[in-house]
Amino acid sequence: MLPIELLRVNISSKTNHVRPVFCNRENDLSLPSKIIKMYQEMAEKKVSKATVDENILRMEEKHTDYKFVRGICHLLEQRCEYSSSVLHNPKVTANGNVNTDNAICLRRSIFEESSRNGYPVTESERRNILQKIALKNDLTIEDLELAMWNDLDRNKYLKSFDSLTSLQLAAWYNLSILQTLLLSCVKLEFSVSGGYNWKKILRKIKQLGLMYFLHGQIDPESSTDNQTKNQNIIFSNDNDKKIVCAVDGPLSVLRPTDRYGSAMAKLIPLIIFTDSWSINAIVLRKSVSGAKKTYNFRLSNRDEDLPIFDASETKSDSHSQSAAKSSLESSLGNDALFDSNVEKNFMNKFLTFSTNWKLSREPDPLILTDGKAFIPDFLFEKSGVRVYFEIVGFWTSDYLKRKLEKIKDLSTTIANTIEIDLLIAANKDNYISENGDKIGIDSIFSKFIDKKQLIFYKKDEIPFGPIIKYLKEIDSRIIDDITAKLQDTIMKELERITEDYQNGVVFLDQIANKYDIPVESILKTVRHLQSNNNHKTSKETKINGLSNFLLIDNYMISVDKINKMLPELDKISRFQDAINFLSKNDIPEKCITLLIPKIGFEIIWNGIDSNNALIQKAGKKQH
Repeated sequence: MLPIELLRVNISSKTNHVRPVFCNRENDLSLPSKIIKMYQEMAEKKVSKATVDENILRMEEKHTDYKFVRGICHLLEQRCEYSSSVLHNPKVTANGNVNTDNAICLRRSIFEESSRNGYPVTESERRNILQKIALKNDLTIEDLELAMWNDLDRNKYLKSFDSLTSLQLAAWYNLSILQTLLLSCVKLEFSVSGGYNWKKILRKIKQLGLMYFLHGQIDPESSTDNQTKNQNIIFSNDNDKKIVCAVDGPLSVLRPTDRYGSAMAKLIPLIIFTDSWSINAIVLRKSVSGAKKTYNFRLSNRDEDLPIFDASETKSDSHSQSAAKSSLESSLGNDALFDSNVEKNFMNKFLTFSTNWKLSREPDPLILTDGKAFIPDFLFEKSGVRVYFEIVGFWTSDYLKRKLEKIKDLSTTIANTIEIDLLIAANKDNYISENGDKIGIDSIFSKFIDKKQLIFYKKDEIPFGPIIKYLKEIDSRIIDDITAKLQDTIMKELERITEDYQNGVVFLDQIANKYDIPVESILKTVRHLQSNNNHKTSKETKINGLSNFLLIDNYMISVDKINKMLPELDKISRFQDAINFLSKNDIPEKCITLLIPKIGFEIIWNGIDSNNALIQKAGKKQH
C-alpha cells in the first residue's frame, strides 16, 4: 500500500463517487519506465541514499504530478537494498563485523576525547581530536569522517535493485492505490465466483478478525439468454442471482480506525485476482476544511476502463501484498483442490459415468440464515437444475456438530423459502457425544433429511448407485417439464428444419444445443408428433414433414434419401463396405448399425470382428 498522503483520487460531486487515479496503460507507462531506468543506473553506480533522494526530487520537479512520482518511487524503494560503505582498511572492523557498530564506537571515542580536551571551537582543534582517534584506529582523518557517520541512511549506498517492467510496476501501483483508498473504507461489499475462491477469501476474513454477512443480489449484467431464463422459471432456479459479501465492523463515520481499514484492504488482492469479481464500497474522505464525507466506489472486472491489475510476472515480496495473480491450483496440482482422498476418488470415478451431468468442485456458497456461508463439496448441473453434494467425512465431534448445524439450517429453515436440492454422503462411523452418550450420525441426519437424499458409506467408498438413481429421476422430470413448457418452440424448430432439408439428415442434438435443453426432450416431441401423424389426431400437434423422416438414435433421416441409397446398398454384402457407403452419403456412423435393420436389412455377425460381418435383405436365406 501507499502512504495516505500519496493517494490520488477523482471525486464526482454530482454522483458522489470517488475513484483512484490509476496508472493508464496507454499514457502513463513512460514515467514508470523512466524511473525504473533511473534506479537501474543508480544501482550500477552504487550511489548514496542522499544522491537517490536528490534524483527523486529532480524527477518530481520535471513532472506536475509529484504524488505519482513519489508513489512509484515509494514502491521501487521496497525493491532496493542499501548497505553501509565498507572501509578499505581491515583494522576498522577488528572489534566488530557490522559497520553500524563501528560507527557508534568511533563516535563514542570522538565525543569522549572531545570531553577530555574541551569543546573544539576552531577547525584546528577539531582536526586534532579526529587525528588522535584516527591514529588509534589506523585511519586517515578522511576515512574516519566517513566511518563515523557510516550508519546513517543518507550515507548508505544502493547495493542492488530488483528491477521489473513498467507494465508490472503499473499493475503493482494500481493495486497499491486501490488498497490505500480502502484504508478509509466504512463498508465493503464484494462478489466473486467459485466456491474455491470464496473459501480462500472467507478464511482470510476470519484471520483478519473481520465480520461478514452474505446475501443474494440479482445481477443486472448477467448474460443469461432467454432460453436459460425460461428453464430457471421452470425449475425455480435463479442463475442471475450472485452472492455478495458485506464486510462491516467497528468503523464509524465519527471515529474511524486505520487497523480495521488496513485489514479490509488486505482482502483486495484475493478478490481482484479471481476470474469474475465486483467491489462496491463506502469510503470516508476529509475535505480541505476538515469536514468528513462518505463517497461511493465501484469497480468490477466488467468495467471497460478496468485498470491494469494482472501483474502475474511481478516478483512478489512481503511489501507488494502479493501483487501477482494466484496460481495455487497450478503450483500445487490437482490434489490441493481436494480436502480428502474421498472427495478426489469420488470425482474421478463419477466422471467415468455417462450421466451428462456436469460435476464441479466447490460451487458458490449457499447462504445460511445467519448470513454465513456453506460451501458444498460438489455441484451437479444439467439444464439449469442444480443438485449440491456434501461429503461428511470422519472428523472431530466439534467439527461434526458445526457441520450438522449448517446442514440442518439448509434442510429445514432455508428450505421453507428457497428450494435447495442437497445430497448428503456421511461416514457411518461418525458419532457425536451428547450428555456422555454416543449418538450415531445416521440417526441424527435422518431426523431432518429425506431418505432419498441421504447416503451412508464406510471405508471411504461412496456408493454411486443411489446418486445415479437420484439424478436419473431428475432427468425424467427435466425432460417432461421442458417438453411440456417448450413444446411450441421445439415444434416450430422441427417444422422449419423439415421444410428445408437438403442433405436429408437432421441432427437433433444441434436443436438441443441451440436452446440448451436435453436432446431427450426433442426425441420425446418427435415421437409424440410422429405418433399423432400416424394416428391422424388433432391438427395442432401435426407436422406433415415428419412422416418423411425415420428417427434413428439422435438423428432424423429422410425416407427419400434412404430410397435413393437402397439400390446400391442391395449390391453390398460386406458390413464394412456398407458402413463406408453410408458414411459417404452423410449418414452418421454412430447410427449406421441401428439404421440397417430399420430399412430392410439384417447384419450377420461371424465373430466379434466387424470386418467379417455381412449384410443381406431381411428374410433372405443365407447360402
